[in-house]
Amino acid sequence: MTTVNFQQVYEDELTPATSEALEWQERFYDLSTEQRRLVEELVEIGYRQAVQDALDPAVLDDTASLAGEMASQLNSFAQVLQSYLNHTQDDENTGA
Repeated sequence: MTTVNFQQVYEDELTPATSEALEWQERFYDLSTEQRRLVEELVEIGYRQAVQDALDPAVLDDTASLAGEMASQLNSFAQVLQSYLNHTQDDENTGA
């Protein structure tokens, strides 16, 4: 699992309006132990939920289908480009 920098999340991502509304310190390590624990727990919960959502089997199935379709279209595009290049080279070789 990825290590989360709670200090960075709190100090860089939390809006000043939120910390002011809560009357919390601007710096993470100036918070009380309980406040730090709350921030850490909420960030961890959010992180776990984001990972679970991203690894949802239905989402992964849709992603796999999309990737397959994209691969097919890219392959077709590559064939068109190769055909064009071959045709251009043939024209150059024949002096056309």
